[in-house]
Formats: sequence, structure tokens, C-alpha cells
Amino acid sequence: MLFDPAPKENRKELFNREKELAELESYTKAGPRIALVLGIRRIGKTSLLRVFANEIVHPWIFIDARRLSEYGYSKIGLYRVLSEEFNKRRKLLGKIVDYLRRIKGVRVFEAHVEFNWREKELSISSILEKLNEYAEDNGSSFFVIIDEAQELRFLRGYGKLDFRNIIAYSYDNLRRVKFLLSGSEMGVLHEFLGFSDHKSPLYGRAREVINVERFSKDKSIEFLEAGFKEEGVSPPREVIERAVEVFDGIPGWLTLYGYMSIRRRNLNVIDQVLDEAVKVAASEISNLTRYSQLYKHVLKAVAMGYRNWKNIKYFVESRIGRPMYDKSLYQALQNLLALSILEKRDMEYSFIDPLYREASLRL
Repeated sequence: MLFDPAPKENRKELFNREKELAELESYTKAGPRIALVLGIRRIGKTSLLRVFANEIVHPWIFIDARRLSEYGYSKIGLYRVLSEEFNKRRKLLGKIVDYLRRIKGVRVFEAHVEFNWREKELSISSILEKLNEYAEDNGSSFFVIIDEAQELRFLRGYGKLDFRNIIAYSYDNLRRVKFLLSGSEMGVLHEFLGFSDHKSPLYGRAREVINVERFSKDKSIEFLEAGFKEEGVSPPREVIERAVEVFDGIPGWLTLYGYMSIRRRNLNVIDQVLDEAVKVAASEISNLTRYSQLYKHVLKAVAMGYRNWKNIKYFVESRIGRPMYDKSLYQALQNLLALSILEKRDMEYSFIDPLYREASLRL
């Protein structure tokens, strides 16, 4: 079902991602040991990764790094998330359990596995070593798929771990293990991984990059028409075109519009869906504005059409009632670029997703 808001699991449900799937398939055969799947929020990265995982013949484990927040980004949380993901995939677990049980600190039960994080001999690297052994013995690769991988940066700190060291160790020593990392906050992910930072453990490592783009206008129309056809509905062309204009080729928002139209049996719900989508965007923006009110003023400035440095600074200073340091504004803008909320072209800033612009106008 094209309008199912949940992440897609098979190719039939995934619209217009044949090119990206082909790139991923090519990566499995001859690509480096690290690949990045990049794209803005709600562009369909999770669906792409899940469909890819369900199609490949190689074994894999899928980790949603956002779940680490449930455990305060702790080491114990990482082991718990990892064990839960293994336990979900019982068929895979049955194949690798004899490899995992060789690690001190791994407890194997009839239908699940547990990792005793207090055991000194247990480490993420030791688990990866056993997965590499399994892949070698079976003539395959083992894929570690991590969705929203920028969240891994919060694992760093006292008593925690730097996941980049784990990836670097695997890259250098485990020929059969491949990491497939996705990220919505593209600048943050690049900064965390540090492929161009000589201080990073991953400096200079080869990687594949697969960019997931928004739909074109024609593909957006085709997507909505195909989704409504599945439901036996034939909307007027002008309704379809307005939805495409409002939601700007972003599959997640187009899907939400189609889903809500069918659920409410009303094709004229664009404004209602827009309002709900803006509320979602606003809740994400509020996390930034709670951290610093400067973000609120900068976002409001860009949303209102103040797009270059001079005009943004003028607007912000008029709001806060005092001069501000260039360094503060520079850092705020750089962070918004890294979070993939703003983009910069020809010395002007703009919103990547128009719904975030609408949310910022309401600040």
C-alpha cells in the first residue's frame, strides 16, 4: 500500500527508488566497507534500507540509533538494543548463535541472546569478529545497517565509547563486515564520522555515498495517482497538483496526505494535513529553540525572507534589542546547515523543507 505511513518492507510498496536500490545492490558486490545513505527528513531512507535488507542474500542486522536515547545513550543501552535486534531475527540468530556463544559475556537461551555488558571480554568489536567469522565460513558479507547514525555521536564521553573506533577497527580488520549508515542530519553525520578530519579514526577511509532525493513534480503526481488508484479513488487533477505544490516532492508528506485523504474520505484535507505536518516540524524545531532563543530569531528571519548574512543579522538584532557577535550568528547558521534544516546557495540561506519554513513563521 503506497499510502501506508509505516516504513515500507518490500519493493512493490516502494515508489520510484529503483535507481537507489540498484546503487545499493552494486555496493553489496564491489563497494567499500562503509556506505552512507543520505537525505532530508521524511525522504524515505528507512523504507529504502528495509527493502534493501529484505532483498539481499547476505545476513544483516538493522539498528535504529534513535532508540539509544531511551537508555541515555549508554553502553548498556547499546548492548540491549543490539540483543533485541538479534532476537527479532530468530532465523539469523539460529545460524550465528554458535559463533556468539564463544564470547565470554554472551548468554544464549532457547529463543534469545543476552549480552552481559559488565563482562570485560565482551565488546562490540568481539561481536563483530564473530559475525565476520560466520560470513567468512558462509562465503558472504555481514551488513550492519544503522538508521539515523548521527545519533551514535552521543555515545561518546566518560564511561562510554566512540563508535567511530569500532567502525575503523572493523574496516581495517574484518573484511566481511560492511557498515551501511543513514542520516537525516547530513552535516552532523559527516562531522561526526570525520572522513576529512585527520583527528578522526575514520579519516581517509573509502566510502560509498547514496543520495536519496525528493520526487520531481511529475513523479509526485504519479505517486499520488498510483496511491489513490490502489484505493479505488480518482481525485481531480487540480487537487493532486495543489498537494504536490504544497508538499514539494517529499514522500513522507505526500504519503501522509494520501493516507489522511483515504482515512477521512475527503480529498480536500490538504490544509488539515499541512497543519498537522507543520506541528510535527514545529515540535522538532522547538528542541533547538529551547536550547537557545537565537535559533528562533534566525529561523524566523529566513522564513520571512531575510536570506543573506547582513539582513539576517539586522533582523535578529532588532528582535533581541542589542548588537550580536558575528561568531554567534555564524555558529547558529552552521548548526542549522548541519542539521539539514537550512541550505546555503549563492550566499543566501533558505529552508530545505517548506514545512519547516511554515513552522518557523509561527514561532
